[in-house]
Amino acid sequence: MRLEYDVEELTRFCHLNRIRDRIENVEEIIDEGYGLLDPKAMYKTVKISEVKGSRLILEGGGVLDSKLLAEKFKCTPEIAVYVLTIGPALEKRVTELAIRELSKSFIIDCVGTYALHQVFNVIQEDFQPNGGERLSKFSPGSTAYWDIRQQKSLFEILGAEEVEKNTGVRLNEYCIMAPRKSVSGVMGYTEEQFQECQICKRRCEYRRAPFKG
Repeated sequence: MRLEYDVEELTRFCHLNRIRDRIENVEEIIDEGYGLLDPKAMYKTVKISEVKGSRLILEGGGVLDSKLLAEKFKCTPEIAVYVLTIGPALEKRVTELAIRELSKSFIIDCVGTYALHQVFNVIQEDFQPNGGERLSKFSPGSTAYWDIRQQKSLFEILGAEEVEKNTGVRLNEYCIMAPRKSVSGVMGYTEEQFQECQICKRRCEYRRAPFKG
């Protein structure tokens, strides 16, 4: 998977305008970041057999436990379970630079976040080529409404060995993924498009929707 970038779009996405004029060679730094990427993704479409209380019971025996998911996917026939990553090299470089070049480290880290967004867009387009205003995504641990321990369920559905073989991503004993710049989750159609930002109070420069409570 090869990713291309638009400087202006990346700058807007990562809110880099406030520092762009104060740092030399921003585009060269972005180029360096893109040279460190090894983007990979894996996803599987799974039919929902039943919604029972807070549990989504999936065809094949997988179970996802979240009141939020049960509510949002109660009328959804199928979802896509996914894991994606940009590999370990970028985060290693971010850590190295943080010791002596904090601004450069920050920009390259932003490149990684933007690249993850791009990788997700690739699998979303493959899952639903026509997109749609009602397509929503959820990640375990992103909010209090879906426990991070549910990472195990996602990896079981995809096959943990297959995930590591195809993407290099693995879970540790605390259900944290390595490489760090990796994302897992589910996506599918809901009655209205939902953003996890709507239920998250945290102040975040990557907020995509206002908090609604």
